[in-house]
Amino acid sequence: MSTHSLRKLCLAASLVLAAGPVVAASPAGLDAQVDRLTDALVVLMPFGRLLDEAAGRDPAWPAQGLDVQVSAPELACLRDELSSPGYRRFTHARVSRYADTRAARLEDDIELLESGAAELFGKLVLAGAEAESNGTEADPDAVLAGATKDQIRSFEVFFGEVQYRELRELAGVGDRLNQESSMEANEKAGEEMGTAMAVTLMKTAMETCGVDLPGGKD
Repeated sequence: MSTHSLRKLCLAASLVLAAGPVVAASPAGLDAQVDRLTDALVVLMPFGRLLDEAAGRDPAWPAQGLDVQVSAPELACLRDELSSPGYRRFTHARVSRYADTRAARLEDDIELLESGAAELFGKLVLAGAEAESNGTEADPDAVLAGATKDQIRSFEVFFGEVQYRELRELAGVGDRLNQESSMEANEKAGEEMGTAMAVTLMKTAMETCGVDLPGGKD
């Protein structure tokens, strides 16, 4: 992957917010793998931190943005679901379902993310969120300047290798970001990816807390 192509992917990430055979783990080992993959994905997509920051800025968040009445218990529930612990529970449930059909590949997925892809992508997302908050432009080069060769290689493999397509889908990235697309297309894809994840998190929280979705009742 060229430096220009890598930068395109990194810029898009900032706006989001060759393994051998693997033996399936025992049930106990599988639980540990699910936990590790969950932790890696929480680093890769650091929505929990962003949710905590949003909640810290406004005690009425997220009810102030909803077109529905929310009681005090419902608000407390929403804030719990839309938090770092709540986001980890959400991610853990997704990883558990993923593991049902990917048990033999989990260790390879985990090693790839833990070798740098998760940390580098997460830093890019946070840098983009900070730039948005400050009203400035995201600067992926500043993040890349501090990245190790292992992190960059892991990042490239995560985005470029066909065998990790399902892992990218699990992470919420899919194949929206790629080196063949233009800078503008990747920027738009990164923004859409973050918006889609935020909407999914909000809908899931509202369903869990029994808050009616706008237009959900006649």
